[in-house]
Amino acid sequence: MRLMRGLVFGTFSLLPALFAGIAAYFLLGGTTGEEWETWMYGPCYLIPGLIIGSSLFLGLREEGDNQQ
Repeated sequence: MRLMRGLVFGTFSLLPALFAGIAAYFLLGGTTGEEWETWMYGPCYLIPGLIIGSSLFLGLREEGDNQQ
């Protein structure tokens, strides 16, 4: 159950992660039509990867015992 929940969390975080990466790219000074530079790895790969990875980790976390 944990693996399935983690995959669902990771899948649903793809679109917001991509939008966050695009926003970070333009906030850091990227423009359309520009040549690829090494500083673009952060906003293009690191930020979306961290968002997807953290949501996957949250889905894989062990839930505590639910006592009623």
